[in-house]
Amino acid sequence: MYSPQSDIVRHVHGIEYEALLCEKLRNYGIPFFSEDALREQGFYKTPDVKLQVPVLLCGRMVNWIDSKATFGSRRTHMPQRDAQYLKYVNRFGPGAVIYWFGFVEDLADLDPDILLLERFPSSEEILQLRRLPAL
Repeated sequence: MYSPQSDIVRHVHGIEYEALLCEKLRNYGIPFFSEDALREQGFYKTPDVKLQVPVLLCGRMVNWIDSKATFGSRRTHMPQRDAQYLKYVNRFGPGAVIYWFGFVEDLADLDPDILLLERFPSSEEILQLRRLPAL
């Protein structure tokens, strides 16, 4: 479980699921800034995507999304919550974390500003806010 090979596999899975997240956002026409684009703008700690316009996912406002190609156990979630997610909330507002391999259900209610998901929401679960044209 802990070897250079398993680290490589985890890293590659992480990249694949970040790409899947970006593909789903593009397919729904949801504009976003990638992690690389945010770093070019001078941000150091960044989620995988920062939405250009907030969306409602599953009835909750989301400004950013982080992708995790892991199972969200208490042991993995809590350190990431403290080191990453709460910083994203302070900087960008409420967001979402997708644990593609599921998560422990009792984690879902810990933070009202961090929506935990185990898949990208369907079109029925997304309400996209639009910028109004200038008058």
